[in-house]
Amino acid sequence: MQEILNNLKVFNSLKNYNFQRLHMPGHKGMEEIFPDGIKNAYPYFDVTETVYTDDLLNPQSYIKEFLESINSFFNSRYSFLSLQGSTHLLQSAIVAFSKPFGNILINRDAHKSIYNIARILRLDIEYIYPKYDSLLGIYTYIDEKELEEALKKTKSEIVIITSPSYYGINQDIKAISTLTKKYNKKLIVDQAHGGYYKFVGKETALDEGADICIISLHKTLPCPNQSALFLSNLEDNEKLNEMLACLHTTSPSYVLVLWSEYGIEFSKKFGEALYHELEKKLRELFLPILEYTNYRFKNIDILKLLFDFGKLGHDIEDIKMLLSRYFIVPEAIDQRRILFYFSIIDSFSNFENLKNFFYDIIKKKGKIQKKPFPLPPRPKKVLKIYEIDDYKKTRIKIKSADGFICAKAIIPYPPGYPVIAEGEVIDKDIIEYLEEVLGKDFIEENEVDVIDER
Repeated sequence: MQEILNNLKVFNSLKNYNFQRLHMPGHKGMEEIFPDGIKNAYPYFDVTETVYTDDLLNPQSYIKEFLESINSFFNSRYSFLSLQGSTHLLQSAIVAFSKPFGNILINRDAHKSIYNIARILRLDIEYIYPKYDSLLGIYTYIDEKELEEALKKTKSEIVIITSPSYYGINQDIKAISTLTKKYNKKLIVDQAHGGYYKFVGKETALDEGADICIISLHKTLPCPNQSALFLSNLEDNEKLNEMLACLHTTSPSYVLVLWSEYGIEFSKKFGEALYHELEKKLRELFLPILEYTNYRFKNIDILKLLFDFGKLGHDIEDIKMLLSRYFIVPEAIDQRRILFYFSIIDSFSNFENLKNFFYDIIKKKGKIQKKPFPLPPRPKKVLKIYEIDDYKKTRIKIKSADGFICAKAIIPYPPGYPVIAEGEVIDKDIIEYLEEVLGKDFIEENEVDVIDER
């Protein structure tokens, strides 16, 4: 057996992953928060649907009771546990409420899973562009007047809003839900990054008036990768239930189910206390660099920290060197910014290491970078996202793509949303924006799929 273990590529690559994990998933690899019964769940609990087990896709006994407790906790009419992440839940909701060749209204900085299902269902995407903060280079808040204008025009029956965003920006869901009800639209909120809210005493999008709220359990809670919850306040959820089961694997992992249940119960019991302890630590830790972070925004999700090290005169190589020295792995990094993701489990962490990391950045700061981030271009759409499937495609260097129609979205992390989507024209402004945010090497070394005719 040891000989087999010695030859395992994935196991031997990951067994020495001894870093400070400032990224997802939310359990942060802390074994001490899990009892032996959970840590040793595999293989004993790795069973399938039998006459003695409940079925995740058609629960009748203990999984049904588990979901009923979810409804009670979240004040929802219907819930569904997914082991395929928020991607599965978002796509299932869109399938349930959309017709092929219809329309869908989303915020531009939406998750790529929404773009993907729009292409499969042959939906024409309409965009709401949030305001843009050029000091930090992120989309922020949705303008209610612009949203109302979009609602007046759209043929879409649903509106999908991301809140909080990848960078922790919370939208005014109460105001947005008032508008969507006024125009008889169903409001689906992708609250994947705010999965911990209810567990620490905060309101979910469902509490604020959304019809459907989708949360990731694994991002900020001690739950396994792939675990997510679908929460609905609709009276009729029959079609939703059908689509959710239809698009989910028919072989769900009971190991992940029981781990998810443990993570939820752990968070119910300890979440609020752990969050308030963590909040205090974070606010003290980042006080010296507050003006260079997203913490300066109102109603921010503080478990997402975006830090503009460029404003302190550092370049990406400086920061990579420091990350390596302090054995820190962030969620993402680009030419000027670094993104850290915390979870309630980080309350158990010793932040001395991170404090020293930031001390070095402040101590060795260079020439202050005052240059604002460029405004993301709004590409011209010449084809609907699904129409690209009818054309021959080729791959070319991004730096040489001026004038071509994009055939595969460019979605760097950060910024975590399509800089350009399928069917849009790549122009000089797009290329210059990518170079500014991600560096000259990015556009010179990377290729993009384009339609092989102008």
